[in-house]
Amino acid sequence: MTAPISVAPPTSPVWFRALVWLAPLLLIVTAWLPDDSADKPLPVAGSVALTLLGVGLGAFFAQVPRRLAYTLTDTGLRISRFSGTFEWPYRELRVRRTDAGLGLRVGGVGLPGYYTGNYTFTGAGYRSVQAIASNTRGGLIVERGGTPYYLTPADPDAFAQALAARGVPVLD
Repeated sequence: MTAPISVAPPTSPVWFRALVWLAPLLLIVTAWLPDDSADKPLPVAGSVALTLLGVGLGAFFAQVPRRLAYTLTDTGLRISRFSGTFEWPYRELRVRRTDAGLGLRVGGVGLPGYYTGNYTFTGAGYRSVQAIASNTRGGLIVERGGTPYYLTPADPDAFAQALAARGVPVLD
């Protein structure tokens, strides 16, 4: 029996969302601005290419957060993200509640509603974590093979209880 787990809603600062969406918007707008001081204007094909790049980047930014999902299956924790889906067997997991959150991104993706990759960690016990999260705060740690993963279910306590009911040890 599979049980989908709701992902925490994104709560990125307005300035961050604006900055992220500014990149594709600038590509689209600047492709069509005339430059009277240029010896040769940008050809129409170049403007179209930059516009398509901006639209594609905007579509990517809109689609990526929608791909993040956690599901409890009969055999393990299934995690879906933009780059694919994988499943961790319950016997390989340990869960730890935390009040801390993600720090600086070391490598990976950091978009409003979608944080994956290596991040520093603001709490005790870990210097860095692998994030597969929709937020930078309000998550929990799921350890697999000694590697801490930061996940952000909508209800971390209920998620931890559901994992514990499937035999996953809860660490303090």
